[in-house]
Amino acid sequence: MVLQQAQQRRSKDVAAQLGCCEQVVTSWVRRYQDEGLAGLKTKKGRGRKAILNNDTDLEAVREAVKNNRQRLSQAKAELEERLGKGFSTLTLKRFLKRTVAATRGSGVP
Repeated sequence: MVLQQAQQRRSKDVAAQLGCCEQVVTSWVRRYQDEGLAGLKTKKGRGRKAILNNDTDLEAVREAVKNNRQRLSQAKAELEERLGKGFSTLTLKRFLKRTVAATRGSGVP
């Protein structure tokens, strides 16, 4: 977008080529003009916040999974009741995968 704008192409034409609206092109170009390349990076705080948190929920998740080995759906039900949060089994699987990957090699069991 930025390069095409630098070549004097209209925002409307750039948007049509990229399949977005003119406002998106204008917004990205403005961010680049104001902040340079740093303005094109995705800023922290964007997107949906995690349902399960390493700092507050990790021990409860470990305990529930330990108590319900091979029965992730039961561990999920136990956690939902204990934590007062609703989430899918897939969310729990992703949390476990992310946590295991983060703790590998750090000496944390």
